[in-house]
Amino acid sequence: MSSVRLEHITKIFPPNVIAVNDANFEVSKGEFFVLLGPSGCGKTTTLRIIAGLEKPTKGRVFIDNEDVTDLPPRKRDVAMVFQTWALYPHMKVYDNIAFPLKLRKVPMNEIDRKVREVARLLRIEELLDRYPRQLSGGQQQRVALARALVRNPRVWLMDEPLSNLDALLRVQMRAELKKLQKELKITTIYVTHDQVEAMTMADRIAVMNAGRVLQIGTPHEIYHKPKMKFVAGSNSVNN
Repeated sequence: MSSVRLEHITKIFPPNVIAVNDANFEVSKGEFFVLLGPSGCGKTTTLRIIAGLEKPTKGRVFIDNEDVTDLPPRKRDVAMVFQTWALYPHMKVYDNIAFPLKLRKVPMNEIDRKVREVARLLRIEELLDRYPRQLSGGQQQRVALARALVRNPRVWLMDEPLSNLDALLRVQMRAELKKLQKELKITTIYVTHDQVEAMTMADRIAVMNAGRVLQIGTPHEIYHKPKMKFVAGSNSVNN
């Protein structure tokens, strides 16, 4: 388990678009922390800054009190799950899951052990010899989660990973994902625009709008003790 801390993070895209405006928050070890807000509010940019895919214009990023602001993504030991799942279509499920371990030149017997272990955990052992095109949306999502988990990252970053699933499967995957995260005790930062998803999964929520973090609190605090009108209306955020 690892902690994550953002100090005065600002991101400005040319010519002068402020995507993130002085974001400050800390995610505790083993916490499920949700960034909630409408499209364009800066939540995905914030996640990409933590991952190292974007460099902040100002501010610092810390993982376990280590300043990682200038480190490339591969040296941060974080794993990211995208909205599109980003599976390699020409690789079988086994190789998709094994890919991050092969990049790190992990011995083949260790790769095989870890791939099969995480496949059992996510109940996809019978899919290892299939290609992504042969899988349902829910199965592809599990493969993407397995690929992110297989190397036991310090932090799990998720950018609306359930948004491409149908409504019923999305509800089922919320419960499974939350249970899995608690069992593995992986620090997780999860981006969504879906208030129900945030309320049912988060230990704490950071409500964002126009690049700013407006309020941070438990689901109960965000729902019952909003500090401003936008946060009070965040239960209707669905765009």
